[in-house]
Amino acid sequence: MTANTVTACGRWLVILLFLVAIGLPGLTMLLTPARDWSEQEKRKLAEPPALPRSATELPRFFAGVDAYLNDHFGFRGLLVSRYQREMEKRFNRSGAPGQVHQGLDGWLFYTAFQLLEDFRGETPLSASQLDQWLAEQAEKEAWLRRRGVRYLLAAAPNKQSIYPEKLMAKAPAIKGTSRFEQLEQRLGGRLPAYMVDLHTPLRRAKGDQDLYYKHDTHWNVRGAYLAFGELFQRIGALFPDQAFTTNFAFGPDVTSYGGNRGIGGDLAIILQRHLDFKAPYPQLRRFTPCARPMDLPAGLSDLPTEEDRPSFAMGCPTRELTAVVFRDSFFFPLERLFAENFREVLFLWKDYSQANMEEILATRKPDLVLEIKVERHLFDSVAPRPVFSSDSRAVPPNPKSPQHPQPVPAAPAL
Repeated sequence: MTANTVTACGRWLVILLFLVAIGLPGLTMLLTPARDWSEQEKRKLAEPPALPRSATELPRFFAGVDAYLNDHFGFRGLLVSRYQREMEKRFNRSGAPGQVHQGLDGWLFYTAFQLLEDFRGETPLSASQLDQWLAEQAEKEAWLRRRGVRYLLAAAPNKQSIYPEKLMAKAPAIKGTSRFEQLEQRLGGRLPAYMVDLHTPLRRAKGDQDLYYKHDTHWNVRGAYLAFGELFQRIGALFPDQAFTTNFAFGPDVTSYGGNRGIGGDLAIILQRHLDFKAPYPQLRRFTPCARPMDLPAGLSDLPTEEDRPSFAMGCPTRELTAVVFRDSFFFPLERLFAENFREVLFLWKDYSQANMEEILATRKPDLVLEIKVERHLFDSVAPRPVFSSDSRAVPPNPKSPQHPQPVPAAPAL
């Protein structure tokens, strides 16, 4: 084989490798099922754009194509993961500055939804917004009370609300008045009777052991169990003739990747680093449950369809009370404990829905409605926030979305 032949073969090999490198991502994108949700980025991925019907729609069509290709590019997860690792290894910084902040002692914090701006007091609610929000909650409580249903509302604290000292060294200097603190100040430090304060007990207890995952936005099982106890102190006061099971034991810590679902912290997943953070985490001791799965009532409208946001029913047949829980991901570790104390619980993964309550009351009368949501979404009905604070292209929230419920209509006179 001559030198020229070797050189030619080498050139064709380089060309072949180049064609494979640029063609394989596109081929992978075409041959693998399209996803509509990114667990890494915790957002809905772009959908294929509709074909343009006129010349004026062409710019929007091509922008949609560009967004779809960006979100579904082959090997995107692997490429993002390598980018994250190189950013931290070579520059000691996160490759996702719009979503994750690297705090002190290895703690990670979520920064979407203007969470750092809220921490600094830069996104205050107006007096009219606070009044509107309070009126909405009072209206819900009154509407349900007239029908013999008790209502409770609880805000799962933002991680930085409980651990500001882990956010950054200068956190005390930049700390402002958050929206939740605005609410407390507006009410003179006393929340409404229907609202359960989870911030104060979590702050008091945090010195003993970690109550939140270091690499996840959520509280861990210990923090969730503390919140469970606070909820049932209030529930016990509402139903003093009932006995509730609230004493559950902790077993030995389990070494895992942690996170709210045990598959890695959601913040570590955003950074594509969830397999790098294996550590011991608290776990409740196994117990023999009384609660069993049950069927949801037929005809409930506008329930989330995502697999990771299930709505379902559970209950213990020896109990007397029934409940409806409007919840988000923070309630995940409380599901089994809560279900042990009610004959039937409808767990609906969404904000409070007036339509759902009217549908439920058509066939049954629950004794309790609990609405629990993370602090960052507490005021979405009066002041919805963009998804990513650093993204100037953020889409305005859909007013019909379960995350942005409509104001509750006035209750008819009885």
